[in-house]
Amino acid sequence: MPNNANSEIYVICSDDPLLKLDRSRELLARWRQFVPDAEFLLYTYSELQGTGGSPNLKGIENEMSDPGLFGGERIIKVILKDMDTTAIELFKLIAANMRPGLFILIELPRITAKLAKSKEVDSQGLHRFLTFREGSAGAEALAQQSGAKGGKGGRSSAAKKKTATRSRKGEAAKSEAIGYLRDVGAQFEILYPPEGAQLKSWISQRAGMYGFRVNNDALDFIARSCDNNLLTIDHSLQVLQMMAEADNMQQMKVLDLKSVEDYFTQDARYNGFELPEAIFNGDSLKALTIIASFCSGHDTNLSTALGLLINRMDSSISTVYEGKQQNLQRAPFNTQTAFFMSHNLKVPSSQKSHLKAMQVLTDGQLEELTSCLSEASCSYSTFDLDGAYRALQRMALAATQPGQTRFLSADLLVF
Repeated sequence: MPNNANSEIYVICSDDPLLKLDRSRELLARWRQFVPDAEFLLYTYSELQGTGGSPNLKGIENEMSDPGLFGGERIIKVILKDMDTTAIELFKLIAANMRPGLFILIELPRITAKLAKSKEVDSQGLHRFLTFREGSAGAEALAQQSGAKGGKGGRSSAAKKKTATRSRKGEAAKSEAIGYLRDVGAQFEILYPPEGAQLKSWISQRAGMYGFRVNNDALDFIARSCDNNLLTIDHSLQVLQMMAEADNMQQMKVLDLKSVEDYFTQDARYNGFELPEAIFNGDSLKALTIIASFCSGHDTNLSTALGLLINRMDSSISTVYEGKQQNLQRAPFNTQTAFFMSHNLKVPSSQKSHLKAMQVLTDGQLEELTSCLSEASCSYSTFDLDGAYRALQRMALAATQPGQTRFLSADLLVF
């Protein structure tokens, strides 16, 4: 079935989360214009797992096969972690149930171009089976289909089934599943992070989105210091934009080397940027603003941003605890510098804020910060993103307003 205006399938394959996010947003926005009343459904890898870790695709199969009373248009996004058994079964299921009114977006880590171009496999023999795992009715039907296309002679049906089953293991199984999906019009896009001159061009374009021009020295510095981490570059530009707005700058700002080196360093790569500094310096408003800025995206961007902030704060609080135990605030300057460098804190302003935290934060304040961080981590690990967000907000106020941080909501300071 060729791709047409009544249904589309896109499989976006990349190891870079920002490239996948940008392309996904572009496709979802286009589909929303075409089918404004379509129901949007999001499935993550964990939601497609049944008991025992085997795939459970019943929910998504029902949404694809049942148009419902008010129309059957669906925009479905699926986030997978690998081209594994779950992906193989899902691809076959989609090929078996594809119909007009379905717009399906699948995100995958990068696969090889050869695999993405796997030969189309006739999907007409697929029926509406909930699973194609070995031993299931779906696998039986596939084996029979392959057997019916087998060679001449006296080979038994059991032998044909065994051969067909063996051919669907490993890379062959992946290629076959992709072939079924390509047969119903799926388009596979493999996105590679830009490098060299292309990376610099991407940085310039991204900076323009946030109202900046970047001079050549700064552009070269950013490209060399971020190891092609596009998400780090994008978040850093967001922080710089926030600071420019705080300074009431009305015209496009030119980013020179001096204005970017505090943000695009090896230390910044560990994520969180100025959040620990703001919290340790007692600037709660700035800390809340940074959290809101980082978490103002949707879907994967929100989850990724929360994970980055939680990891950065965990590292910083651990550093403060260790420094207090070593009485670092009374140590010689050279000893302090060596300590911070060993903890990958290379920016002077970051070192200063951590040292201040060791000097002025009480054990009770550190315990409250740790409690908020633990709550954020627990919420994040159970996919309660709103709970993780509120816990980070409480952390932003814990150092200056302990005990008064219980009623913050996820819409606080969101732009």
